[in-house]
Amino acid sequence: MDIKKTLQEDEIDIKEIFWVISRYKWMIIFFIIVFGLASAYYAYFKPNIYKAVATVEVGLGQRTPRGDLLSMATDPGRLNPDTEKAIITSRFVAKKASENVDRTHHYYTEIKFKQVELYKDSPFQVGMNNGFGIKFDFYPINDKEYRLVAKGNKDGKEWSFDKKLRYDQEVKTENFHLNIVLTSKPKATHYSFVIDDPKVVKPGAVGVDQTSKYSRILAISYEDNVPLRAKEYVNALAQAYIQQSIEKKTKEATKKLEFIDNQLKYITQNLRASAIKIEDFKKKSKTISLSAKAETIIKSISQKDAKLSEITMKEEILNNLYKSVKKGRNIESLAIVGLGSADTSLSEMVSKLQDAILKKRLLREDYTEMYPEVRKLSKTIAQLKKMIISTIKNMQRGIKEQKLLLQKEIDKEQKLLDTLPADERMYGQLKRKFAVNEKIYSYLLEKRSETAIIKASTVSKNRIIDEALLPSAPIKPKRKLIVLVGLILGFILGLVVAFIRNYLDDTIKTEDDITHLTEVPIVGLIPHMKEHADKLSILASPKSSVAESFRNLRTNLQFMVSYRGAQVIAVTSTVSGEGKTTLAVNLSAVMSIADRKTIILNLDMRKPTLHEKFDIPNGRGMSSLLSGNATLNDVIQHTKYNNIDVITSGPIPPNPSELIQSTLMEKVLYKLKEMYDVVILDTPPIGLVTDARTLMHLADTSLYVVRVEHSKKEFIKSVNFLASLDEIRSLGIVLNDIPLDKKGYGYGYGYGYGYGYGYGYYEDDKK
Repeated sequence: MDIKKTLQEDEIDIKEIFWVISRYKWMIIFFIIVFGLASAYYAYFKPNIYKAVATVEVGLGQRTPRGDLLSMATDPGRLNPDTEKAIITSRFVAKKASENVDRTHHYYTEIKFKQVELYKDSPFQVGMNNGFGIKFDFYPINDKEYRLVAKGNKDGKEWSFDKKLRYDQEVKTENFHLNIVLTSKPKATHYSFVIDDPKVVKPGAVGVDQTSKYSRILAISYEDNVPLRAKEYVNALAQAYIQQSIEKKTKEATKKLEFIDNQLKYITQNLRASAIKIEDFKKKSKTISLSAKAETIIKSISQKDAKLSEITMKEEILNNLYKSVKKGRNIESLAIVGLGSADTSLSEMVSKLQDAILKKRLLREDYTEMYPEVRKLSKTIAQLKKMIISTIKNMQRGIKEQKLLLQKEIDKEQKLLDTLPADERMYGQLKRKFAVNEKIYSYLLEKRSETAIIKASTVSKNRIIDEALLPSAPIKPKRKLIVLVGLILGFILGLVVAFIRNYLDDTIKTEDDITHLTEVPIVGLIPHMKEHADKLSILASPKSSVAESFRNLRTNLQFMVSYRGAQVIAVTSTVSGEGKTTLAVNLSAVMSIADRKTIILNLDMRKPTLHEKFDIPNGRGMSSLLSGNATLNDVIQHTKYNNIDVITSGPIPPNPSELIQSTLMEKVLYKLKEMYDVVILDTPPIGLVTDARTLMHLADTSLYVVRVEHSKKEFIKSVNFLASLDEIRSLGIVLNDIPLDKKGYGYGYGYGYGYGYGYGYYEDDKK
């Protein structure tokens, strides 16, 4: 049972959702149309964005072989893809690219109500020295004159400019200085332009991506509202990137040549001095050659001297690196190679440090030192510096130990050399120095030649694979998607507003609104009746849906009493306007059709309307009868309809409540039950006065009228109160004014129970 009940509740909730949508469908459609039009307007006027893409191959390169100490010492190291991306998006490269592509002059006109940038298709050109960033309106008059309009704010003061000027005329004010030259015949009557400051260079919407994780191919993209400029600028960026790498290599080669030339000067002097000393010694001592023992000792010492020189050079490189890291100067240009097996880890740390410094520098262009990412990079840089300094110190200690060991071996062999004759020993030392200087001199000459060749034929390891093509279609905005999103948002917002309105609307709309609030049964469901229909709809259209609903009510009333005989029915509601009197009139009609003699009493003496329904006079009625001014036969009026009599309210009395509560009221009802089969009491609204409660006490059956989308849910509290009273018998609710769909069915959720099929069969038979 619980599962079945849950399924029923879920089904009811789904029906209620569709009922709410159906009820507010026009409002939802309105939201959809409004949002659709707004999104279409936005999509139409949003400027097109074009994307041009060029691809470059980054020559990441390999490390210099370890055997070449000088090349290792001056090698710039391996290139990092992230570093190359940062270089491409830097202002440095953007400035070089902007030298070949004009990104500062923006000329606009209006085409099909849209502002379009002309770029190179502008019929005029502007030269400007002052007034960057100001929007100017340009109106061509003829081939000699034009009108210039501008306005702005300077130092808190508003200014404006509107004058006729001649082409090629220098226009100089305190706010701007420009000159306009006509290059072709203008096709439009109005143009506008803005000139950006050429000194302020921004990379713009530049993107750099690797085509795959381990690829050396970088895709450089640029987005612009002018397709030609997008193509030209991305190609200029690629060229500027290649050019800067060539300039960098040329600068490195120049630096290397300077280093070699300085060393050559020093070595040349030493070599010349060594040669002179050997010649002088030969002349004085007449020594021509060395013994085999001396030759062996001198050769061994020379080899160890060369190793000692190599270690000393490494130590010098480490000392320079230590000073640079310690002071934080020129770290971006450091190259750490050629230090033996330990250079790998040190080079990786330096590379990470360089990347972190570069990223921080790029972020600092847009953010302060307190920006979270900048602070994080600052901590990373400090930690890397500590690690590098610690590594350098360990390497310096190792080099010192190597130097001590070599020096001990050299001293040991020097002692052996000292045992030789003095002339032979002196000659050996001079020859050893000459050999070392000659070897270094030959090495430096070889490297200078190589470096000179490299400088003369410098070629970048990077190359352009594909230049950007002219974009054929914009990538943004996605107009169809924008309109679709607008329609969806309109639908969603319409639904939200519909459900909010439904939630805030506390009027009764369906049967379930009643059944959720009370256990009093619903004995009748009355469809909407047209405002200008006949006053007795049932008699005018006996086969209509309205007539069938009253037949159903009549049947339910028969089952509400357990005895056969005259029946007194009280009809009431909470407030006026709920259809109480109309219901009573049509109820009398359906009773008369069943050949039951019926009389209606209008006991709503404060606001009588019953006599208008039957087009009868209201001179005498219930107020006359209950006040003793007329007899029962005097006030009963026969209508033109068979089996229907009426007692109107009569003149409005000053004390209607006292008249209704008098004992004469009970006697009147007792007498009428003898004369009629059905007595219908049209009572006052129970929410306004207490008269209805007295009359319901005298009735056999009481009907409480609730009108759809008029009666409030809180009115059901009155029903529950009446149901709790023992003196009120057979209380039932009639749901009135249910909307109908085009086919005559009660549409929506919760209507038509018990007689919905009949509505489709009994249509208004006025045909």
